[in-house]
Amino acid sequence: MEISIAKRSMKNSVVIFFVLILTLGMTSCEKDPETVPEGTVRLFINVNHHGLPIANARVFRKEGATTWPGTDTTLYDQVYQVDASGNLTIAIGNGTKQFVLYAVGVDPSWDSTGTTFVHGYQFYNIVTGIGESKDITSEIGVSE
Repeated sequence: MEISIAKRSMKNSVVIFFVLILTLGMTSCEKDPETVPEGTVRLFINVNHHGLPIANARVFRKEGATTWPGTDTTLYDQVYQVDASGNLTIAIGNGTKQFVLYAVGVDPSWDSTGTTFVHGYQFYNIVTGIGESKDITSEIGVSE
């Protein structure tokens, strides 16, 4: 009886060993670049007025736009907010992406009352392949 328990225990140890080896092998393999998930294309944006960053400006995104939708922000698909340095990073994914970004904010160095908005827009037509990683830097200049 003791021999059969020892054989079973040894069998279990061998099975556990192979499961561990397979698990380590699967987790340590590098992935094929073709399988990189969407979202590896990033757009780095700076919103500024005469070269000065516009802190906390709001940026509106309209997909598929070939003409500027205008200042009515309800016509846009998404809204973002830039940081205190006027910067924003958007993951846009792979494929063909056509959109417009419209930025609105206040420049306290120009209007200390915070009541006069500065705004501007920029069109984008970005084409990337499946699994392609790309960083794009852009500026949206705003004016009175």
